[in-house]
Amino acid sequence: MNSNKLSVIKIGGSTIDDWNKNIGQIDKIISMGNSIVIVHGGGKTVSDWGSKLGIRPEFVKGLRKTDTKTLEVAIAVLSGLVNSKLVSFLNKNKINSVGISGLSGNMIEAEITNKELGLVGEIKTLDTNLIENLINENYVPVISPIGINHNSKNEDESILNINADFVASEVAKNLKANKLIYQTDVDGIRDSNGRIISKMTLSQAKDLINSGIVVGGMLPKLESCINSMQGVDRSHIINGSDNSLIKVFKGNRIGTEIIN
Repeated sequence: MNSNKLSVIKIGGSTIDDWNKNIGQIDKIISMGNSIVIVHGGGKTVSDWGSKLGIRPEFVKGLRKTDTKTLEVAIAVLSGLVNSKLVSFLNKNKINSVGISGLSGNMIEAEITNKELGLVGEIKTLDTNLIENLINENYVPVISPIGINHNSKNEDESILNINADFVASEVAKNLKANKLIYQTDVDGIRDSNGRIISKMTLSQAKDLINSGIVVGGMLPKLESCINSMQGVDRSHIINGSDNSLIKVFKGNRIGTEIIN
């Protein structure tokens, strides 16, 4: 496996409904000699299905709070509906892909570190063997963000919801990927004047967080980018609604790029 040609793409839940438009870009990226790993969210779909069941979503600092009922919905939606849709899109377009989760092959072990968030896990160990085997067989792994609770005391808490931004970061870091790309519904990270920051260093990214300029859902993305830089060459936060994905691989300046 050539990590210089490996990229991890995290698809935000807010962009999944339009994601079939990205298939052509993925095909071109692979034809350029790149290997792809996809990690997906699905928070919007989880909220929609939770709402149908009378469950109101709660968030703490941009992160979803997960009780037992919400966890059941998250598992069903993330590893069932959303993962299957993405795999179907890819395979229908002759891009061989396999849907897996953090439970597959004991990939992700996690534990609860913030009780405010409920059944939400922080990754403790990540085994990339299954991912690497799939890549070596020319498959695109499509990963849903749930994991095994290694401190589980009962069956209801044996699985934990994990923020997909953090899963993508850990996967990219452990695979020593060339690129980590976050597809979102915004154009990138903005400075205090509201302008998109096209490029920043690791230290500048940390300063943005410490200064409180980056808040809400963008905060875990930037924190994840910072974490990934222990193994990843560069991270990108882009708007996934147009052809921005292929532009990143062509070297065009788009969204926000973070480098060491």
